[in-house]
Amino acid sequence: MIELENRKILVIGAGKTGKAVAEFLLHKGAYVILNDKNSININLNHKNLKIIENGHPAEIFEKTDLIVISPGIDRKKLPIPDGKEVIGDIELFYLFNTSKIIAITGTNGKTTTTTLAGEILKTKYKTFIGGNIGTPAIEIFKTNEHYDFSILELSSFQLECIKNFTPDIAVILNITPDHLDRYKDFNEYANAKMNILKNRKNNQLVIMNKSIKRFIKDSDNFYFYNIDDVISNNKVNIRYKNCKLTLDTEKILIKGKHFYEDIFVASLIGIICGVNKKDIEQIVYKFKGLEHRLELVTERNGVKFFNDSKSTTVTSTCKAIESFENPVILILGGIHKGESFKKIEQYKHLKKIICFGKAKQKISNELKSISPYEVGNLEQAVKKAKSFATHGDIILFSPACASFDMFENYKQRGKKFKEIVNE
Repeated sequence: MIELENRKILVIGAGKTGKAVAEFLLHKGAYVILNDKNSININLNHKNLKIIENGHPAEIFEKTDLIVISPGIDRKKLPIPDGKEVIGDIELFYLFNTSKIIAITGTNGKTTTTTLAGEILKTKYKTFIGGNIGTPAIEIFKTNEHYDFSILELSSFQLECIKNFTPDIAVILNITPDHLDRYKDFNEYANAKMNILKNRKNNQLVIMNKSIKRFIKDSDNFYFYNIDDVISNNKVNIRYKNCKLTLDTEKILIKGKHFYEDIFVASLIGIICGVNKKDIEQIVYKFKGLEHRLELVTERNGVKFFNDSKSTTVTSTCKAIESFENPVILILGGIHKGESFKKIEQYKHLKKIICFGKAKQKISNELKSISPYEVGNLEQAVKKAKSFATHGDIILFSPACASFDMFENYKQRGKKFKEIVNE
């Protein structure tokens, strides 16, 4: 815990996290400057709050004791003087936290795993679910409630700015190319992810996919898994020490090997934390998945429409395609994040590809063998996909790109897709 009263603190970024951080700091008696490159809309009047919008003037960085950067802000692009103390919202959370922490990172599967693990832990413990999942971690302090566990989804951006943060259980699901528009190469991105182990103590457990074992040197107190080893004969097999739990994939509502991996890890967390096996089964079997993650929107004339707007990487889109055996009409597009689209060519059951947005030219160039159709916007993409569809086809909106060329975020993009389909 650090003393915040009367300190001058600069909060960069006035999105959901930045606003929550500013509110927390004001409650602790700090003087806060809330700054953003865009205009700021905040319903918070406080004598100790100053708002500076539409840019990052260098002088505000000089006159502060501490700088707290929101996850979406690239610190390399800010005029931060040498020697200034800079942290992120997760480090600030850690300095005041009293609960046990389970931190989950990885390129894909974080949100599903975090959500399901949180629901499993709630059957036995007072559990807070937050981080990159949509509820800022700092909001745990909005009330005076005591939590037994905090289960946090953490992005590479959040892990860039930790100093002392260390979870009781760290989970690394996978690391594949992503955010190469922000990082100079894959190694820099992977190193940001691996910061989750930066301050690890020997008694702290790490759950890690065996495929990324190459990123560590010391493997003491690690639980390695390979999803091909834990799924067999339509069963997901979870073992930890003397405890064994077997889940029937036929009873699981969400389908796909990548989802079974998320379910495996979430259930493993439950077993490690002492949750009753029957309670884990009950939660898993009623779990319907998340909005915008391979979400069935509707079926019309034998054609199923799936909203997978949360897939912002090529790897994630590939996993979505692999979830189907029927012919797939794929809608791609948005802002390219640096990963090649070429691996999409491998799927023989792809019937057509429709692309839109800033990345459409790159998609067309890299997927020439499939001859993608370029359109102007998402509505045109859905109409074009529908024109190609016949009974038994899947229309899959899995963009493999960020959404910010046309939408505020993947949620707004997914909602727009569903509106178009339902119209």
